[in-house]
Amino acid sequence: MSSVVSLYDLNFKVWNEVVRLYHNDPIHHAYLIYDLIYELDKTNVYFVLSNNRVAGYILIWAGTQQLGIHLWGNDGSPVNKIPLMKDSIIQLYNINVFDAVLGFLEDKGRIEVGYFMDMLVDEEEFKPYRPEKAVRLKAKESSHVKALMKLKEVQGRPLSEGLARERLNRWYYYGVFKENALVSIACAYLRLPEVWIIGDVFTHPEYRSRGYAKVVTSAVTRDAIVSGAKVLLHVKEGNIPAIKVYKALGYKVIGRRPWIFYKPE
Repeated sequence: MSSVVSLYDLNFKVWNEVVRLYHNDPIHHAYLIYDLIYELDKTNVYFVLSNNRVAGYILIWAGTQQLGIHLWGNDGSPVNKIPLMKDSIIQLYNINVFDAVLGFLEDKGRIEVGYFMDMLVDEEEFKPYRPEKAVRLKAKESSHVKALMKLKEVQGRPLSEGLARERLNRWYYYGVFKENALVSIACAYLRLPEVWIIGDVFTHPEYRSRGYAKVVTSAVTRDAIVSGAKVLLHVKEGNIPAIKVYKALGYKVIGRRPWIFYKPE
């Protein structure tokens, strides 16, 4: 018999189960443990307990304009805990709950489904590519803050100066500069001893096909590997240029999962 408990019901036994999940599979539970430790004020979780074990959970992170939601486990019971009032990106870790999620969301908003591949690299497989050409971006450098703001405008994801500075404080960015302009970036937005997760890989359209994305991704990956972690990233299926870059650095596909993009009506 299973039951659902919330983050507010978290006790030692449940927390011990969470730690066990992470130790057994840090790649798939990195978001859970990271948000519970470092983003608790922005996080809610509902756990499915079966025979005193965590059989599933829904992790809800409210750190941006969109909710980041992770649904893990075979039990579809937490599906009705998905918030309906905000835009959400819902990552599913088991295809068995796919129909249940779509059924819950239908007629409540607009739904798009995309398939993303999880790619992983470790110390043995990593093939660095000119990481020394990338520059570590730092919040204390006002020129770095302004350069990031300018490139994010081009990307279509503008940041205020305060948010850009906060981003550089919290996340781990590298960039490539050309003619005093920041033209390519990549970052690790989640860092744990066992795994780093890379994202926000972007190159200015006028500077593409020059290997810059490879350079910045290589720089972040190198630092993760040196720290002793494995490195994970997500890439949309069909994004052939990005996949080629990551494979050239040694990344391998370890899974393919549906992501559901929800907008309330």
